[in-house]
Amino acid sequence: MTTSRSILSVLTIISAVVFLGMTIDTLRKLPAQTHSDQISAQVVEGKRLWQHYDCNDCHTILGIGGYYAPDVTKSYTVRGDAWLRQFLKDPAAMYPTGRQMPNFHLTDAQVAPLLAYLKWVSEVDTNGWPPAPKGVARQEPAGHAIFLAQHCNTCHAIQGSGGTLAPDLTHEGSRHDQAWILDQLNDPRSHKADSIMPSFAQLPGTEKDELAEYLVSLK
Repeated sequence: MTTSRSILSVLTIISAVVFLGMTIDTLRKLPAQTHSDQISAQVVEGKRLWQHYDCNDCHTILGIGGYYAPDVTKSYTVRGDAWLRQFLKDPAAMYPTGRQMPNFHLTDAQVAPLLAYLKWVSEVDTNGWPPAPKGVARQEPAGHAIFLAQHCNTCHAIQGSGGTLAPDLTHEGSRHDQAWILDQLNDPRSHKADSIMPSFAQLPGTEKDELAEYLVSLK
């Protein structure tokens, strides 16, 4: 009995030391993972606005919030400053059909800190969470599934299905070649300086190729 208690005590001490060591290591890494040195007064103001408008009721951010609307942890990385700025000022213009976010009639002075907050959040190292959206089950052509998964149909229509904010892509392959489309996906402002289309440079190369192949096939 004494031996068993001794072994249990030793194992308990070892577990406590390991747990303490892991906790210290995590705390040591947190500043670099969260970029806490970049939490400016504007970022703090953006967080306050986020709470003031109860954005967490519908959206999840950094694992906290509702599931009625999309997770926005990486929204700044995915959508970009110009798209989000337009969206926050007039959500219905970006999503003209279907379920819409209410228009809070935000001023430019409110949009700026919200964008600063979303930018800071998007740069937090979340260890790969949330995963990239997979959209619908992949089918032929593969690029069509990517088109839907990346919500391209929010702004663009194909054969009468989709948004009207951006050009109709029904005959995109008759207008542009694959190289042009890839340039557009990587840097929309390379073709139109004031474009509000977000860059999709973060997409894996294979997915960009498949998306471009799909779009160039639309004649």
